[in-house]
Amino acid sequence: MNTANGEPFAVVTVWCPFELGQHLSRKEVEQSAFYELLEIPIGGATQTIGADSATKTDAALLEIPTGSPVLHCERVTRDVGGNAVLLSHHVFAAHRTNFVVDLPSAGKSIAPSGMRLVD
Repeated sequence: MNTANGEPFAVVTVWCPFELGQHLSRKEVEQSAFYELLEIPIGGATQTIGADSATKTDAALLEIPTGSPVLHCERVTRDVGGNAVLLSHHVFAAHRTNFVVDLPSAGKSIAPSGMRLVD
């Protein structure tokens, strides 16, 4: 659970291979940025962001009604060799969240890069 100004901000769940996380304590993970705790260089990540409804569990943690709108993010983080080293799920209460994305000039495309329809 991440908080901002004393308010619940995000429910974050992170999975990593045993060999990368075996030396980490719960206290370290709760008080430090996860990337800083890893002993490997991070090469990048792919994050997918979508709209969803709060589950009963997430709603209770975020102090919002079940079914409220949330932003759900799934992130796959890779090392410099391109190997997936972390999978994380982030759930944000929609009324407390804005995502700001800087888009470089990408030619004459009508749709933002990376945008696709969901079935």
